[in-house]
Amino acid sequence: MARSRMPGAAALLFAVAFAWPALACEGTDIVFEDKFADDAGGWAINKDVEVKDGGFTFKLPPDAMQSDLNVTYSVNDADICAEGVWPDDGSSILGAGLLFWGEDNKNYLQFGVLNNGKFWIARRIEGKWHTIVENVASSAIKVKPGETNVLRVKASGDSATFFINGEKVRDLRGQAPRGGWRFGLSGDNFDKDKDARLVFRSVKVTN
Repeated sequence: MARSRMPGAAALLFAVAFAWPALACEGTDIVFEDKFADDAGGWAINKDVEVKDGGFTFKLPPDAMQSDLNVTYSVNDADICAEGVWPDDGSSILGAGLLFWGEDNKNYLQFGVLNNGKFWIARRIEGKWHTIVENVASSAIKVKPGETNVLRVKASGDSATFFINGEKVRDLRGQAPRGGWRFGLSGDNFDKDKDARLVFRSVKVTN
């Protein structure tokens, strides 16, 4: 008996449809979702942050870091996902980060990936950085110019689990803020001479 075959395009759509949930947040209730069609999602907009046309863009001066906690939503336990896209030129060492357990702009945790194939976890306390995991290599990170990485943090109580493109890379026990916390995005430019731009395509929070 002859096997039935999907047409090429249909098979590709089928594969994409079933691959995406494995990379994305798993919670059943959507608390927040932003695909950046406009700037109404509650992000702090300034001269270094642009939100429009399907992109959240950090404009990063040389040797600079930018962070942006969402100002309109607070969560307790949450599953947070974000899609970060490396620029096409690939000329700078950049970091794309997901923020969680945020109290304010000086107090939060950061989970980030670098376009040299490494990830890190750090905590900012009263504006000072404390490194928890420093530049660990991971084959899960996509490093080519124009490629997209899906960062995910699943935070429950005082525990957090970290994923890159659907692959679990770390667990962490810590002290979550009491009474709710905020989530956000960050961008790092490690080039000491050149400006850079880092784009996120979506953020989703479920519980």
